Amino acid sequence: MGGGARPGSAVHLGAGALSGMTSCVLLQPFDLVKTRVQQSQAALAGGQRGAGVVVGAVRSVLATEGVLGLWRGTVASLMRNAPGTSLYFYFLSHTRAACLAAERRVLGDSSRATLAPTSNMLVGASSRALAGFLLMPGTVLKVHCESSLYKYAGIAPAIRQIWRAGGVRGFFVGAVPTAIRDAPYAGLYFVLYEAIKSRERAMAQARGVLLPETTVTMVAGVAGGLSASYLTQPFDMVKTRMQLRPQEYRSVAQSFAKIYREEALAGFFRGISLRVLRKGIQASLVFTLYEWVLRTTAHGSDRAPPAKLAA
Repeated sequence: MGGGARPGSAVHLGAGALSGMTSCVLLQPFDLVKTRVQQSQAALAGGQRGAGVVVGAVRSVLATEGVLGLWRGTVASLMRNAPGTSLYFYFLSHTRAACLAAERRVLGDSSRATLAPTSNMLVGASSRALAGFLLMPGTVLKVHCESSLYKYAGIAPAIRQIWRAGGVRGFFVGAVPTAIRDAPYAGLYFVLYEAIKSRERAMAQARGVLLPETTVTMVAGVAGGLSASYLTQPFDMVKTRMQLRPQEYRSVAQSFAKIYREEALAGFFRGISLRVLRKGIQASLVFTLYEWVLRTTAHGSDRAPPAKLAA
């Protein structure tokens, strides 16, 4: 291909899949414990609060399932997160290119290389929402396999049971709160990610310091992931309850009301420390690996380095 060409779709899909698989395997214990903490009110009834709930959940897993129990549901997570991250970055790349082309036409500036904050939010939110909806069955399967409320002998029995219990609809339980959680999360994250990267580079240049690109993406990834996770946590709780206990949590509004009535405002933030920690590390790892693959691919070919997703 000619110089300056953008990486092809296969590169974006492959880079997204690699980053999704790596982060999924490394961070699965955080996801599993978060699901166990969120699945019921048992810990609250037992008088546990804060870190005690998390410690209690970890001890329970270790006592009943051993260390490997912390990685229960990894296969289901890989089935969800590898293609999910791959599709997200694929949509992100193409949506960003379309928005950038539109901004160039509207502003009459063909050299424009960065998106406005509003466009960044739109790009991030729409890409994540679309990928999340397509992979919704994998999300339901993943949560079921992580929970101690269900005992499946494998992936196939889990799929059969979910199908018997709810048919096609059973694989899309919690789709609304998932979309409400993921779209704002991704939009906020992408805006913060780009803003923090630009700020880091500006501060480094002002001091005459040359920061490695990996350092820039990791710091921006952690900061963006932590901030966006806090803002969208209530929807994560509602999503988990609806997927695990659909007979009790039947709709988004009813689930919000039930959790607030029975557990107060604090109920929406159960597992927040685990989700924030996981999301911060995952966001940093995923974007760093993704951009590293794009840079490596471009460096190893006759093309110029690809334009950054977050310049």
